[in-house]
Amino acid sequence: MHPIVLATDFSPAAKQAAETAARLAQSWHRELILLNAYRFWPTNPAETGDFPLSSQAMHDNSLHALRELAHHLHEQISPDLPIRCLAREGYTRTVINDVTTAEQAELLVMATVGTAPQSARLMGSVATDMAAETRVPLLLLPPDTLFTTVENAALAISIDTPPDALSLNTALTLARRFGCMVHGLCVHDETDTPAVAHRIEQLRTLLEQQGHTLTVLPDTDTSGRLLYETLLYAEQARQADLLMMLPQPHSWLRNLFVEGETQRMARLTTLPLLAVV
Repeated sequence: MHPIVLATDFSPAAKQAAETAARLAQSWHRELILLNAYRFWPTNPAETGDFPLSSQAMHDNSLHALRELAHHLHEQISPDLPIRCLAREGYTRTVINDVTTAEQAELLVMATVGTAPQSARLMGSVATDMAAETRVPLLLLPPDTLFTTVENAALAISIDTPPDALSLNTALTLARRFGCMVHGLCVHDETDTPAVAHRIEQLRTLLEQQGHTLTVLPDTDTSGRLLYETLLYAEQARQADLLMMLPQPHSWLRNLFVEGETQRMARLTTLPLLAVV
């Protein structure tokens, strides 16, 4: 069985995300892995205050905090929930990708903010950056999110760049795990052309095994409708509980200078966001 991985920095938002991950693990009958990535001699010691003077001491402190979190989850969720604690030294994103790949994780769960929620909303965070780098489906949880059941998921789909079939299938598999209706959303101003109409019918065929709707919104202004406006429509009109996006692969150079739509949505939305790769 593929586990669920919760990456934590022990912030209040991460603790809340851990409770959500534990509930999902219990519901899906999965093992929960609690992961913390630490670095000896942090880049800015002022961020961590007093810190241990050896790598082993940092590992022990990290593992102790993870075990305390596991104890809390056993008390809050279920004493029978299988939980494993992993403390790894290294850069956060590298450690997360290495662990999720090695463990063949079904889902990675992270809070969108850590210890600096305001700057994360303006500039992004490690969690929002992971949307462009993750190798497994990533569930991003905004602060104060009470994530229990999902009834309606808004799925953003590009007509001009058709989604990867494997990613779309993974998204629909996860939707079935959540037991939710999928509301596909596209934006295009040439829906009457044969080529676009054919792509829309192909999308309907791909979605037919899942309870769904498919809405194509017109591109009504010359600058183009921004994707977050489209998903805002879904949040209001469809009463969405979850946003689902299929990040497009880009070169490392583009990722360095340009923020992707999934990363931007993760910063701005107040809903849980599932990035499926």
